[in-house]
Amino acid sequence: MLLNDAMEVTLELSERWPHWTKLDTVRQIVLANMAFNLGVTGLLKFSHTLTAVSIGDYQGAAQRMLQSKWATQVGKRAER
Repeated sequence: MLLNDAMEVTLELSERWPHWTKLDTVRQIVLANMAFNLGVTGLLKFSHTLTAVSIGDYQGAAQRMLQSKWATQVGKRAER
């Protein structure tokens, strides 16, 4: 069931934010993890973060992620 849920999230990410498919595996895993928790719709609300990812500003994207409500909710997992 978990594998099916993960596949659904990755397929939806591919459809709704196609840039996701151009990222390396590590960055895909980070965004898929966030989407799994927030839903793809919730992840897509991180527009500034996703813009940073799109232009390769991964440091800026990470800072935005860590300053979000999501990071406070998931705790140390956000840092990993």
